[in-house]
Amino acid sequence: MEQQQMVQEIVDFVTRNSHSHASRIVCQTALGDYHAQLNLQSREELLKNLQQIGYDDLEYCYYLIK
Repeated sequence: MEQQQMVQEIVDFVTRNSHSHASRIVCQTALGDYHAQLNLQSREELLKNLQQIGYDDLEYCYYLIK
């Protein structure tokens, strides 16, 4: 699966389910903050960070949301 597609699916999931445990783990992994409040700015930061993290971490986040 293409990394950009994985990133978009993760961001979409976190946006829709921001209070789920999986979303919080994604925020912890990508933003370093388990309790991050997702707003427009943090959504953009999440997107940027997911594009820059290693493939193993990206894959981990992807499988968390699936």
